[in-house]
Amino acid sequence: MKTEAEEPKPAAGRATRLVILCRGATVANQQSRFSSGDPLLPRERARLGELARGLRRFDSVLHAPERPAIETAAAFSPDAASCPALRDADYGRWNGRTVADVAERSPEDLQHWMSDPSSTPHGGEPFETVQARAAAWLESRHAKGGNTLAVTHAIVLKLLFLHVTGAPLASIWRIDVEPLGMLALSSDGRRWALRSFGTGLPGGPPENG
Repeated sequence: MKTEAEEPKPAAGRATRLVILCRGATVANQQSRFSSGDPLLPRERARLGELARGLRRFDSVLHAPERPAIETAAAFSPDAASCPALRDADYGRWNGRTVADVAERSPEDLQHWMSDPSSTPHGGEPFETVQARAAAWLESRHAKGGNTLAVTHAIVLKLLFLHVTGAPLASIWRIDVEPLGMLALSSDGRRWALRSFGTGLPGGPPENG
């Protein structure tokens, strides 16, 4: 597997453009389950093919290390490189459980988590830590140049959107990112500017595999 350090180097002096793409839908999406390791639903491959044909060619493609992000990135490049900074949040004891199950067994913990971005009732990562690592990666790319695609998870994409726009972490629950939704950015070498934010394809994710 390639790593980010091995990604192609665009020509010097080129503007920097970055598309951050939410990986495709999995069974975990259908079940509202805390999991980032499931394979893509079969129908997502057709949606991915349509999306890949509709987007311009990328100089490099990066992906979070989890399986659905790898499978999503493969639709755009056979040489996509792994980027650990884009990995999903660690939900600790909640990994593999559904939101409904957590709400039934630990309603106070779930409420605390949703009201305080710094809380970790699950014993995993707080949102502010996830945002810090992802934002550090983003800010390191101002001078990269070229047109890059980065495939990650919905929560990471939302946290990067909040970072770029300067919105508070508490706003995270006011943003809805569907599978294959995207955030398009450009940099003048000093700051990131929002080009677009929303769904990459008409309609929502498939209802079943």
